[in-house]
Amino acid sequence: MIEDRDWDLIEKLQEGIPLCPRPFAQLAEAIGMAEAEFLQRLRRLQETGIIRRIGPRVRHHRVGIAGTIMVVWDVPPARRQEVGELFAANEQVSHCYLRPPFAGFPYSLYTMIHARDLDTARGVVAHLAQQSGSSDYRLLPTLRELKKTSPTYRRPEGDSDDNQ
Repeated sequence: MIEDRDWDLIEKLQEGIPLCPRPFAQLAEAIGMAEAEFLQRLRRLQETGIIRRIGPRVRHHRVGIAGTIMVVWDVPPARRQEVGELFAANEQVSHCYLRPPFAGFPYSLYTMIHARDLDTARGVVAHLAQQSGSSDYRLLPTLRELKKTSPTYRRPEGDSDDNQ
């Protein structure tokens, strides 16, 4: 169950973590919470899977990662889970999704690959294809990034501890 105080933490944490000696103390103070309570709630939210990870948001182009490519894969239904897990385990795969295929577009597994340059990204794709035995895929290189933001989560309207 997510309590109102959990939402206070979630909403504040999404604003970013300050670069200071005790960032969680600063965040806690900003929402009127003791640091110990903030950390206890944060641990519980992580343990229950509500918060999966806390980490930096890196703009990959600004740090020299120019090889970004989406790959769509046609994988037989019986192997989709297995192959998806194999792809997801590769450190250069940032996203791996299973989606329904469509008439004329049989691709059901989608991966997003990030590497220093496109040649290296293509090498990662070739390795994944060889490793998985999946040879029917299409490369969809990014032509231009039109928007990229992280999702922002807000407490549902009308929700309070009494409604949960």
